[in-house]
Amino acid sequence: MTEKHATWLLVFDSTCCRIYDYTKHKIDLIKEIQHPENKLRDIEITSDKPGRYQAMGQAHGTYTQPTDPKEIKIENFSKEIAKILEYNNTVHGYEKLILVAPPHINGLLLKHLDKQVKKRVTHHIEKDFIHLSEDKLLDHLNEALEK
Repeated sequence: MTEKHATWLLVFDSTCCRIYDYTKHKIDLIKEIQHPENKLRDIEITSDKPGRYQAMGQAHGTYTQPTDPKEIKIENFSKEIAKILEYNNTVHGYEKLILVAPPHINGLLLKHLDKQVKKRVTHHIEKDFIHLSEDKLLDHLNEALEK
């Protein structure tokens, strides 16, 4: 049995991650992870939580979130992606990784990747390509990798 020397292409933003098997001439979708709840506004995420508290005496205050709820959901999504990459690294699912994402979510993912997975990353392309068709994605990717 020969070992597969795959290059995985991850194209992701805060709501969607697509994992492709990449060659210079084609990409094949392996997995897609959707998190549409990351598009919700903060008020929609926290609307079922108490929003007021009673202060001393007659005064009422408003509860302030210690951290942005939307940012917490995006952080959790990046952790989920990192776990998938770590697992597939241990089972030799890929040899190289190309990460394509806007800078913020790319940084969050890198924060959660272990050293072994980080060693597999060959390119970081800080662009929002998630909405491109596969043909256009391949064209833009090959153009970016040739620079």
